Amino acid sequence: MQTPEEYEVSQRIGLLIKGLKHKRGMSREDICRHLGIGMRTLDNYLNGVSSFKLGTLMKFADLCRVKLADILDDTEALSRLYPDNMKDKGSILALLMTTVVSATVFEPITCILLFVLVYLCKEDQNSLSLTLIFAVVLSLDAVMVFYLKNIVFPVVESYYIENIYAYGGQLISSLLLLFLLKYRMALSVFFTRGKSASVFEKNYVEGPLYFLALTLVLIDFFALMENFLRNLDRLGMDEEASKIFWEVTFFFDHFAYLKAFPTLLCITLLYIGLLARKKSRQQLSHF
Repeated sequence: MQTPEEYEVSQRIGLLIKGLKHKRGMSREDICRHLGIGMRTLDNYLNGVSSFKLGTLMKFADLCRVKLADILDDTEALSRLYPDNMKDKGSILALLMTTVVSATVFEPITCILLFVLVYLCKEDQNSLSLTLIFAVVLSLDAVMVFYLKNIVFPVVESYYIENIYAYGGQLISSLLLLFLLKYRMALSVFFTRGKSASVFEKNYVEGPLYFLALTLVLIDFFALMENFLRNLDRLGMDEEASKIFWEVTFFFDHFAYLKAFPTLLCITLLYIGLLARKKSRQQLSHF
C-alpha cells in the first residue's frame, strides 16, 4: 500500500496521463510501453495498491519533459500538461480530430483515396503519373509508420530516439516525393517509353503540388530540429541551460494536423487537375 504522500503523487500522475492523452494523443498503452510496464501494473500504481518504482517515475518524467522533482512537488512546470488547462482541446470534436489525423487512421484513408484517383486517371497518362507518385510515396510512408510503431518503437526506450526515427523517416519520405515531382516528366518518359505524348504536357496543378511537397519537407525538417532543440541536454548541453527549450513543442504537439492539411490539399489538387484536363480534352474534341 502507498503512503498518503505517495498516493497524492499517483493521483497527480493520473492527471498527467489524461493530459498526455488530450495534448499528445498518447493512449495508456503507449505510456505503458514507454515506461516498460503492463497495464495492470499501472492500474495498481494509480489505485494505490503498490508504489511507483523510482526508475518508472524517472521514465515518466522524461516522457513529460519535466524533472522528477516537478512531479513530486507539483511545480508550475506541470500545469501545461494538466487536462484542466486544455478544456478547449479536450472536446469531443478535438478528440475526434486527433483520432482522424493519427497515422494509423489517416494514412490508410489517404492511400485509398489516391488509388481511387489512380483508377480514375487510367485514361490520362499525364494525371496518372502525378497521382502514382503520391500513391506510391504515401503507401511506402504508411508501411514505414507501421514498421516503426510495431517493430522499432517497442525495443527503443528513449522517446527522443523514437522521434528521430519518426521525423527522420517522414523527412526522407517527403524528400522522395519532392524529387519524384521534380523529375516527373523524365520518369514518365522512361516508364511509358515515350509512347504517350501527354506526359510531355505541363499539368495545371503541378506547380501548386510542388509547393505543397516542399511545405511537407519543411514541416518534417522543423519537427526533427525541434526534437533536437528540446533535447539539448542529451547532446551535451548543461541541463539548466537546455531546460528553457523543453517547452518548445509546437511541431511535436501539432505535427499530425500540420501534415494532414497539405496532404489533403494535394489529393484535392490532383482531382481538380484531372477534371480540368478532362474538360480541356472534351472542348478540343468539339472543334
